Amino acid sequence: MILLNHLWFVLLNAAEPHRFLPMFDLVPQTFIQMGPYLVSFGVLVFFFVKFLYKPVKGILQKRAESIESDIQEAIANKASSAELKTLYEQKIKDIETERNIILEEARKEATARLNQILGEAKTEAQITRDRAKRDIAAEQERVKAEIHQAIIDISTDMAAKLVSTTIDKNAHDRLFAEAMDELEATAFRAY
Repeated sequence: MILLNHLWFVLLNAAEPHRFLPMFDLVPQTFIQMGPYLVSFGVLVFFFVKFLYKPVKGILQKRAESIESDIQEAIANKASSAELKTLYEQKIKDIETERNIILEEARKEATARLNQILGEAKTEAQITRDRAKRDIAAEQERVKAEIHQAIIDISTDMAAKLVSTTIDKNAHDRLFAEAMDELEATAFRAY
């Protein structure tokens, strides 16, 4: 750009060439003085590129690769976590189904056990009723036997009284019949 401005200025001021050079101070001495600056600038750029730009670029490249690998790993983890989530949801459904089956079996077993216990209770109640009936029947037989024995004892006592007193045969038969009627009436009233 400076060179174009310089040419433009030279063309415009062709009549006075000596004014152009001092105005910009572009004498050969200036170029000689600029040489070491240009060389040091080049060396500085070389060192910046060699020791700063390339290592920083390498570090940034490694960091970019690390980030990319982390992103790929995150994507893989997301996919595996989605797969695990699906697997766990399926396992939860299976566990729920198994729980329902176990509960249903427990209900069936409880119902069967209840029916069994009720059947046993009914059987025991029937056995108790039958035993009570047998006990009642045995008690009735025992009472009958006692009454029968009492009748025999009373009859024996009466016979002894009759024998001890001498009565005629007709009185004896009449007293015996009355005693038997009385005993029979007493015996049948008990039942």
